[in-house]
Amino acid sequence: MKKPIVDRNPDSPGKLWKKNKKQRKKTMCNPNSNVDYSGDDILTYEEMALYHQPANRKRPIALIGSPNSGQDELRRRLLSIQPDRFSGAVPHTTRSPRIHEKNGREYHFVNRLAFETDDAAGKFIESGEYARNLYGTSSDSVQQVINSGRICLLCLHTKSLRVLRSSNLKPYVIFIAPPSQERLRSLLAKDGKNPKPEELKELMEKAWEMEQAYGHLFDTAIVNSEPDTAFHELLRLIDKLDTEPQWVPSSWLC
Repeated sequence: MKKPIVDRNPDSPGKLWKKNKKQRKKTMCNPNSNVDYSGDDILTYEEMALYHQPANRKRPIALIGSPNSGQDELRRRLLSIQPDRFSGAVPHTTRSPRIHEKNGREYHFVNRLAFETDDAAGKFIESGEYARNLYGTSSDSVQQVINSGRICLLCLHTKSLRVLRSSNLKPYVIFIAPPSQERLRSLLAKDGKNPKPEELKELMEKAWEMEQAYGHLFDTAIVNSEPDTAFHELLRLIDKLDTEPQWVPSSWLC
């Protein structure tokens, strides 16, 4: 059975980056049990190999974090400061284009049947519905950015990580961890936000849960206690991909 997590201080920023990322939660599986265990619950190990990204094929960067951890702001800052180096993937949608929008620039505009067909075929890294319209980010859109020689920046939900890692895109996943509750309160106050103590606690717990459930899929982590420091650390990690080989699943190199 899963060992319960005890004696954790919710104010701490997390301990993922102090552990071996290949550690998994250990689960005993009883084949006679009525509980439906997925394969992700079972202790497994991946064979790893060193990979040095080619100069003309940059690995996409996936930023993961709980709400208000700052991953969206970091992505926007990179896109605005170095647009020739970084780019977002053009998403797909079933809504009608607005007057100023061009197909293939703001969105790939498709009908619902085409979207649902591609979604069923596993072509989307993530997808969802908003205001009766479907939206999604496809592997092909990410590949287009890679083919252009730029670095694709993604902000994804944790549930999208397994789909992204099963593609041939070789993503580099960075967890943006929140700082302490008091520091987070101070940062949000600068943006005119005044969250309640219980809301801050919920944000911290969501980050902890993400770390526990998906930490083995993260390549590294940044504690966003100071926006400028976090931004420069993010740039340093991205630059390092050009100069140092990184551990990746051996299956990616087959």
